[in-house]
Amino acid sequence: MGPAGVVWFGEALPAADWARADRAADAADLVLVIGSSGLVHPVAGLPPCAKERGAYVVDLNPEPSGLSSRADVHWRDSAAAALPLLL
Repeated sequence: MGPAGVVWFGEALPAADWARADRAADAADLVLVIGSSGLVHPVAGLPPCAKERGAYVVDLNPEPSGLSSRADVHWRDSAAAALPLLL
């Protein structure tokens, strides 16, 4: 594992962190997916699971991602341009 809080591609997520992420997805009303390809699992499975549990999912990405078709909204913009509008 890399520095604290970093999991490199191909490494397993620590079980406690994964459980916390799953609980957060279960409880979420809104999920913002920002700049993700939506292709790297298991994390890419969290937004669809949250949606199945009633969350509203926004995919913020300048290009379509692996999650765009399953999100409630695909906001086609860069994070640098869009995030200030949300704050």
